[in-house]
Amino acid sequence: MRTTLSLDDDVAAAIRRRQAARGTGLKQEINDLLRAGLAAEPAEPVSWDPPSVGVGRVLLKDPRAWKELLDDEDDERALPPRP
Repeated sequence: MRTTLSLDDDVAAAIRRRQAARGTGLKQEINDLLRAGLAAEPAEPVSWDPPSVGVGRVLLKDPRAWKELLDDEDDERALPPRP
């Protein structure tokens, strides 16, 4: 398959160094690097389960109490600062 591939400057320089060291062509280096990268890829996506963290006891269990608390805070923020 023929395709156009745009490489970042640092990647192109690293490939040129590999070519010089191994005496290979660009096609061979790109294929070798892609094969190595694909082989290193896990077969299944890695799942991560974040740890649980205890937050202590709930102080306000009633949603109406939360609303009142937030309303009071909004009222306080609307007041001018105290001298």
